[in-house]
Parts: sequence; structure tokens; C-alpha cells
Amino acid sequence: MEFESVTGRLREVRVISRPTADGRSSVTFRNFVIEMPFSKTVNLNIGALLAVETIKEGNYLILEVADYVPVHYGMINLDGTIPKEIRDQVMEEVSKSWHDGTSPETWIDVFAYPIGYLLTPSGFKKGYLPPLPGSTVRIMSKESFREFVCAKNGVDIGSVIGQDVHLTIDLSKALIYHIGVFAFTGSGKSNLTSVLVRRILNNTNAKVVIFDISMEYSVLLMDQLLKHKSEILTTERYSNNALDFSRKFIRTHVIPEELEGEIDRIKKSAEELFITGKVKTLYIPPAEQTNLTYGTLLELLKGQINDKYTAFAQKPLFSVMLKKLDILMRENKISKDSSIDDSLIPLLDEIEEEGKKAGLKDSSSIFSFISSLRSYLNLEEIEGDEYDIEKLAIDILDKEESSPRLFIFELHNLEEAREVVASLLEEVMSRRKRWFSSSPILFVLDEAQEFIPFDTRQRDKSELSSAAVEKLLRHGRKYHLHALISTQRLAYLNTNVLQQLHTYFISVLPRPYDRQLISETFGINDTLLERTLDLEVGQWLLVSFKASLPHDVPVFFSAPNNLNEVKEAFEKSGQGDTFGSK
Repeated sequence: MEFESVTGRLREVRVISRPTADGRSSVTFRNFVIEMPFSKTVNLNIGALLAVETIKEGNYLILEVADYVPVHYGMINLDGTIPKEIRDQVMEEVSKSWHDGTSPETWIDVFAYPIGYLLTPSGFKKGYLPPLPGSTVRIMSKESFREFVCAKNGVDIGSVIGQDVHLTIDLSKALIYHIGVFAFTGSGKSNLTSVLVRRILNNTNAKVVIFDISMEYSVLLMDQLLKHKSEILTTERYSNNALDFSRKFIRTHVIPEELEGEIDRIKKSAEELFITGKVKTLYIPPAEQTNLTYGTLLELLKGQINDKYTAFAQKPLFSVMLKKLDILMRENKISKDSSIDDSLIPLLDEIEEEGKKAGLKDSSSIFSFISSLRSYLNLEEIEGDEYDIEKLAIDILDKEESSPRLFIFELHNLEEAREVVASLLEEVMSRRKRWFSSSPILFVLDEAQEFIPFDTRQRDKSELSSAAVEKLLRHGRKYHLHALISTQRLAYLNTNVLQQLHTYFISVLPRPYDRQLISETFGINDTLLERTLDLEVGQWLLVSFKASLPHDVPVFFSAPNNLNEVKEAFEKSGQGDTFGSK
């Protein structure tokens, strides 16, 4: 392990407690105060890693720098009780000593906290041992930092702030355990999400499905839509003319300021998308129109048996029908989510014959029940040309190389968007359970608070979408179905969702509650999260719990500008190169 030449001393260990965000309990953090020699050239930044000797010989505790402050001995007790003339004289001498840089009365107070790792003779391992106060503290070198933090053979997603190190992550593992992007408006959530989608499309075999209610991702990922097999899905009817489509595309989509000079190229690209058949109108059936499933039929039969108005002579026959239906489902391995079909007819014939043998009247409720089921089964399903949720789910789950890899839903109406999210996720999960595949699929929920709010309502369909997304996050990993959720306000989010995410990208969150919630979820020191308030647009704190990084260490980094990659693609296409449209 390599370290910088500058060393410090552990002066103090502070234990700080505060109430949790919900006020029901308290959390405790350890803050270590380290004295480092003052130097304007010292390689010390927020997020730098330190090693301090512990009570066990040969074992060092790894700390992360959360803050640091230059200190001068002459300023420690300088307050308003001292005459101004003396204060001015002292501060003038202190100012000179900073520029001189050799005064023994100056140092740097470094505030750091343990990240749960030890450096042992056999390498890094999880754990904690008490450090020795007064012992030497070393700064991990750039090479050692890269070895500890970055994933080997990982995908580059930006550069570590203050370290001149490219941050590489294990994208495949990050996908498996779900991803969250949390930041205030204007911090670059859409930019980071687009960068991650690019890396996923170009470095994994995963398919990506984006639910876009802001109408921005078709522009942010325009080159990827043209490069890969893809689909833009909308509930609106477009003109059959490519030129008319491109004009409407410009009017209805968010065009970032940096791309305002590329309007003509965006128009031409939109026309190409339309001509190549990548724009499709999604048919949404009426909300009341639902398929009758075997699970629903089981519940209906149970309801007839328990209904006090059902004749006693018919209840045993309903019980027989329920039992035979269960046997039919077991023998044919039919799930409750499957829609009822013609395989049910022999069972209906059998029960109807048993009812006649029992001498039941033709007007009996069980005959009416069977008759209504026959009417439903005999209803001819009209096969139209509409592209609906079922056909879309089949395309998403298609394992062939010729199938689309990128799907962008452009959903203007929020209630309709929630209904689409719920219907599609249920359809995809149901089909994946019946026909298992290890091909990964990532669902991206932009403005996630609209789909998985803390306060759900049946009336606005948020109850439907929230239940479907929570089911995806809880059980999707087993079926290689994954999620990336992006939001600006955690307080409005279904908190059960946060527990399922293992990789967080955090930028500026002005509200203390949001920062506290993340702090408690991952056990991150409050002081470190406070530093996110100083981040500029495009700068992020990555926290990954057993996912995208080899060790669970928070990392500050700058993400690349997605729009630069879009412009580069436009420039190449303008020089005769193509996007590689498929």
C-alpha cells in the first residue's frame, strides 16, 4: 500500500448523536479530528482516504475525509473581548504566516470518519478496530485510492474530484441491485441518467425501458435511438408525413440550450426515426377493460361458496368446481396471472353435467355462473393492428439480437402514464415468470415521485403504479428485471423503495430531511452529506452498498456531459459517418 509523504496525528475522537429523520430513534456517528501540517500543496480533498494505526498491531483503520479547516494557534482564543488594535495586529501576523507557509503555529484540522474497512497484512477487509489517539495518520496515494475504490475492468462514468482518477464501476452488478439518482432541480439528473443509459447500452447486453413524462430523453439519447434497434412510444397519433412529425417533435420536446444550434440536425434525425419505423403509437384500452385471469376466477368461486345467498345445495358443487380448477392449474402449470382460455371448457361441461344429475333447476345460480363464463370465452377477440401493452411486452422480452434494445415512453398524461407503468410491469413480470430468461432489462423511472409517491391514491392511479414498481424492486432481481429511479424529493417517495436500492447517486439536496434519510439508510456521516451542498452541476456523490464498487466507500466525482456526446455524434454524421442506424 502506497501513501503520500505528508503525515498527520489523530488528536481526538468525537461521538455525535442526533434524532433520526422520523424522530422515532437516534443515530450515532464517530468523527475523528486529525492534525495535518499546513501546506498549500498537500494532496488533501473531500473524499480522500486516510489510514490510522489501531489497537491491533499491523491493522489500520480506513477513514474518509469529510471536511478540513486551516488553523492558526494565534486565532484560537481571539474574540471580541480583546481590543481591536491587538486583534488587527494578531490577524496581520497570522495572514503573513499563511503566505510564508513555514510557521510552526499553523496546521490543518481534518475531520474524517470510518467507512467500515481495515487495512490488514492480508489486505482490505470489513470491520472496525479502535484507533490509537496520537498515532500517525497517512494519506492514501492516488494509485492506492484507485485500487481500493475503482472497479477493475469497470466502465468509466467520470473523474474523481480532487484525485485525477477515472471512476470505473461494475455496471452489471449495479443493475442487479437497482439504482437511485437523487438531486434537486437543475443538478443534472437527466444528464447523469442519460450517461448511465449510454454506458449500459454500449457495455452490456441489457435492454432499457424509459418512462419519460418530461419529453426530454428522445433528444438526450437521439444518437442512441438511431444507433441501436429502438422504439419511441407515444399515445398520440402522428401525421403520416415525416416532415410534419419532425416539426411537431421540435415543438413538443425539451431542447437543451447547448443543442439549440443543432435544431436542423435534430429535425433530420427525428425524420429518420419516423421513416425507419421507430416511432409507434401505443394503444391503451379503456381502464375498465381487463382480462379475466385464473386467479380472479378462483376468487369468484370462493366468493360464491362464502356468499350467504348461495343455495346450500349448490355450495358443494361450487367447491367441486374450485377443487377441479386447482387440479387443472397444477397439472398444466397455469399461474394465477394467466388469462382464462378454452382449456377451461371441459371443466365447465363436467360441472354442468354434475349439476343436471343433482336435479338443479336451469335457473340455478351455478348454471348462470357457467353460462357467463362461456359467453366470455366465446367472445371473439378482435385482432387489430394496434400496438398494445401485450405486444410491447413481447418485444421487450424478445431475446433475439434483431429485437429493440431501447424503448422510450413519451407520456403526456400523468394518470395514463401511471396506468401504463403498472400494466407493462405486471405483463413483463408475469411473462418472465412463465418463460424465464437471464437477459437483463432496466426500467428507468424519471420523476419517480409521480409513480411511487408516499401518499398513494386509487383515484389518480398512483396506487397501481406504486404497487407495481415496489413489486419490481422487491422481486425483479430474481428474474433479471431491474430499475433506475430518479427524483428530486425523497420526502414524497415510497420509503419501502429506498430499502431495495443498493447504488445511490446524490447531488445537491437542499432539504435536511432528504439528506438525513440517505445518511441513515447507508450510515454515511452527516458532515460528508453536507458537502453535497457545495457540488456544482454535474458533480455527484456515489454511494454503493455491495454493488457497483469493490468496497462500500462514498466517492465524489464529476460526470461527463451527455450533450457533448450527442454533439459529437451529430458532427460525425455531418462528416459522412452515420449513427449506425438499425
